[in-house]
Amino acid sequence: MSAIRKFKHAALVACCLFAAASAITGCQTRSPGKVKVVALTDGCVTNGFVMARSTNSDALSAAGYIPVLIPRISDTNLLAQAMDRVDALLLTGGIKGQDYPNRIEFEKLLMSMAIERGLPILGFCHGHQCINLYFGGTLMPVPKDSSPSIVHRGKDPPYVKDCFHMINIKPGSRLAEGFGTTRMEVNTSHTMCVKDVGEGLEVTARSDDGVVEAIEHRTLPITGFQFHPERIFRRDPRYLRIIVDALERGTSKGK
Repeated sequence: MSAIRKFKHAALVACCLFAAASAITGCQTRSPGKVKVVALTDGCVTNGFVMARSTNSDALSAAGYIPVLIPRISDTNLLAQAMDRVDALLLTGGIKGQDYPNRIEFEKLLMSMAIERGLPILGFCHGHQCINLYFGGTLMPVPKDSSPSIVHRGKDPPYVKDCFHMINIKPGSRLAEGFGTTRMEVNTSHTMCVKDVGEGLEVTARSDDGVVEAIEHRTLPITGFQFHPERIFRRDPRYLRIIVDALERGTSKGK
């Protein structure tokens, strides 16, 4: 290959890499810099598999984070070392067939480790409910079709298809700032919801029938969404924005 052809080839490769890097940066919503690692809780342990829905990792990677699944191991020393190496914790939604009591206890353990390290914590649906339980709150079954215009879950069985309804967001809250509005459409697919709000938490969004749709801790970088922005972030960039905002809470970039 001649020197001129080698130069043209190198220039072409450089242009392609620059274009690819620009495209990736354009898709991400968090500030450029060190790539952060987010720990994911597993949604189910069954038939020898540990898993979480791919929508969680898809949303995190689209936002510029590296998702890492933390399985339910019993060695707390190993768990502590793992939490030393991550930048945030994501409590994922539920999966049918999960060992619910054991999952809750494990997630509470991870939450305590994250809080001790000052890490942001974000919960989707089940994770949102787990946050409330951690702070002493309680849960109750979702009102089934309490209003003809509000459906919180798909027809039974199997409750898997997302429905959509409007939520009312507290003015001045981080969620209102992230969405840029105090009324927003969200997806929903759940059977339980917050009843009594845990200590230190405040409600930042409710559906029209009163179901708690978002909570934030007043002093700690902890956020919970009853809905699933990770499933619909491609519909509207604001869904991804609120994920990033929650994962950046308490950091220099998130203040």
